[in-house]
Amino acid sequence: MAFLRAVVFAREGANEIQATVRAIHGVLARHGVTVAGTRIIPAHGAWPEDPGLAGECREGDFAISVGGDGTFLATVSAVQAKLPILGINLGRLGFLTDLSPPDLEPELSAILAGNYRSEKRLLIQGGLDAKTSGWRLALNDIVLEKADGGRMIDIETWIDGRFVCIHRADGVIVSTPTGSTAYALSCGGPILHPELEALIILPISPHNLSERPLVISSNSEVELRVPDRDAGRCQVNWDGQESLRLGAGQTLRITRSPQSVRLIHPSGYDPIARLREKLRWGGQDRSLPCS
Repeated sequence: MAFLRAVVFAREGANEIQATVRAIHGVLARHGVTVAGTRIIPAHGAWPEDPGLAGECREGDFAISVGGDGTFLATVSAVQAKLPILGINLGRLGFLTDLSPPDLEPELSAILAGNYRSEKRLLIQGGLDAKTSGWRLALNDIVLEKADGGRMIDIETWIDGRFVCIHRADGVIVSTPTGSTAYALSCGGPILHPELEALIILPISPHNLSERPLVISSNSEVELRVPDRDAGRCQVNWDGQESLRLGAGQTLRITRSPQSVRLIHPSGYDPIARLREKLRWGGQDRSLPCS
């Protein structure tokens, strides 16, 4: 696929980000790629309603996200899976963002010349209404959790219409393989290879220590319910970008989205090498003899 028009999303603030955006515009111009628009992601990461963005996405061939993983997730929310996304890392860990400013010129030039790897990632969708038309998308996870620092909540969990259990916990995470290295990982969840067709159901700080993450088919439907007495204390988060308070009698339903998001990587991208690097696993020096 040839990239001729780009939509750039950048986190607001730092001078380094502004300088990187200018450098990106320069590289794009040298390769004859026009910029359909440059949008600023608010520092808190949420993406506001923007009626003009849909037109820019229709004009663009791909999106460039400049910032950290939070900026990347906000970009996913903004483009709604309509454009493939390339991430440039100016954050901390950067699981979702590949390019770094020192290597920007050669790596972005190679991608624009067609030397890149494209990868589809599973998206999930969820909402509090039966109609899926109003549901929100998430690349990492959808989380039902308490919105205050008070007592635990009881969360009734169902999979494909079958009762699983009542989690007495601070919340429940439903994560994609992409999200397995995000909030789910910090709560003790397993790491899933991004190409797996699976979801993780993971209680947050459960009272019952025998509760463990549950890996299920990505084609399953998950329902999470809380008693009316706890509903006002609960909120639902989509990728940490959007949140909504739960009302009495409401059920959170989560399914796989019919859409997927396409990520653009440098040609040498390797998800296992990325894990080894970001999580600082041992054995990075392969010249060492095995004992």
